Amino acid sequence: MHFVYSELLFFGIISFMMIQSNSLKIRLFTSALILSLFSVTGYAQTVHTYVDRDSVRVGDIVTYTLVFDGEYSAVSYPDASAFEEDIELVSRQRFQLSERRDSLVYKLQTFAVEDITIGRKAIQLQTADGDTTVYTTPVPLFFKTILAGDDEEFRPFKPIFDFARVWWPYLLLLFIAAIAAYYFYNWYKNRETEPVEEPLPIVPPKPFENPLLVLKNTISKLADLTKLHSREDYEQFYVAIGDAIRLYIKKVYKFPALEMTTREINLELQKELAPTEIISITRSVLNEADIVKFANFQPSNEQASQAHNKAMEFIKTAEIVHRDQIRYMKYQYDVEHGLVGEHKITEKKVITE
Repeated sequence: MHFVYSELLFFGIISFMMIQSNSLKIRLFTSALILSLFSVTGYAQTVHTYVDRDSVRVGDIVTYTLVFDGEYSAVSYPDASAFEEDIELVSRQRFQLSERRDSLVYKLQTFAVEDITIGRKAIQLQTADGDTTVYTTPVPLFFKTILAGDDEEFRPFKPIFDFARVWWPYLLLLFIAAIAAYYFYNWYKNRETEPVEEPLPIVPPKPFENPLLVLKNTISKLADLTKLHSREDYEQFYVAIGDAIRLYIKKVYKFPALEMTTREINLELQKELAPTEIISITRSVLNEADIVKFANFQPSNEQASQAHNKAMEFIKTAEIVHRDQIRYMKYQYDVEHGLVGEHKITEKKVITE
């Protein structure tokens, strides 16, 4: 936009020179400058960025539109990996308005709990003069809370009231300790006369519990979506899916996923070099579960079905990428609990990821 303003100013100065000058050479020179200016600006490549709102809440859908003007033979727009961590791509649709104008409309879902900015995005172009790159304008999105102003549940606690010190609990504890010491003395004095208890029978260790089978059984029990009616039903459904995936990640990657937030789990999976598909599906499912549980979001039956499909996709991916890792976990468990000799585990090559 600043470039267009400078062109208009330059064009005004040249026009003024033509009007004020009586020299034919100066008029011809300024005319040539005007024609060159139009030839440059006529083929300028510009990108316009639009959004349908300036403030968002957790889970809101934002329409993000990129409009490109200029000469090109091919254009490549940003994909899902180009957007920020708290922004997930829902869909996108391309519109070619003319030979010199092209646009792409994104549907983005936000999960941020503070102000966020959609940063500069690169658009790759192929033109007659060679490959080039243009950039979009950053777009700020301001976070809008969903808490009511008079919501007492989130008010600060009142100051702690100091009570007078009482002594009777200490006296009671002292009395109980004296009784315990008396019975311990009698037991110690007469312990030789007590019959020797037989040792308890040895209980064999439980067989290895495959975390993938546990996840499958949990998700299969949630397949009947006809039982979901109230918001509490949907909340229990999403929490069950989220906890099942968290438990699976805890057993496979050995970190406390059940006590961690979605963001912490995502960062820990990246540190563990987990496959990209596992990280993407985990973040999507857990983000939806967090919205339903904490933001009072009322999902539809179709959205619940999509969440169940994502969980099934997680299982199919885990069957491929964690197959050898789970097999190795089973051999480790069997060796530690004496179910198989340690020499047997060295006889079979197990590849871990």
